[in-house]
Amino acid sequence: MRIFIILIIFSVFIVACAPKQQKPVRSEPVKNDTVKPVPVSEFGMWKIANYAKNMGDNRNSTYLTNTFAIWGTFSDNTNEKAELKVKFLIDKEAFSIKLLEHGTKTVKKGDENVYKINVKSSANQQLEFTARNVSDRIFVNGADAQKIIDLFNKGGVISFSLVSDSKTSPARYAFAIENPDGFGSALKKLSEY
Repeated sequence: MRIFIILIIFSVFIVACAPKQQKPVRSEPVKNDTVKPVPVSEFGMWKIANYAKNMGDNRNSTYLTNTFAIWGTFSDNTNEKAELKVKFLIDKEAFSIKLLEHGTKTVKKGDENVYKINVKSSANQQLEFTARNVSDRIFVNGADAQKIIDLFNKGGVISFSLVSDSKTSPARYAFAIENPDGFGSALKKLSEY
């Protein structure tokens, strides 16, 4: 009998210490919401943005950039086909490309002199030129920038390949833009600012 009482006390103790179970909740019928279409921008994948105005200079504060990240890959001494995020920064005075290794680390000026850039369209038009990174982005000169703009305006897939001539950390970058539609309209609007 003593063992029976100990078993009962032990059972009560275990039941009292067990986590409380939730009561079953009645599930409400699922509402079938209609999917709202995303409005198509007149500029396609491009948008007009503003540089931070911390210097008080509003002369060249607006620029054209890609609305969504453009993804690609990069390879260097320690990475092979690692993730690359690309942002275009185009204003009235400069056409530049900002590269972000691993999606967050900005490629800054190093010991390289130039980047060899190869741009190819889906219509097999090919451009080859060099550009410099003097800060945290690669600046393309006016004549070469105009050639890229012409490819963007023709549409299709535009592939980029960039190679740095760094002695200590050479790197290769590759990415493609699937459809640069709306670039011409966005560039025209930018010129109105």
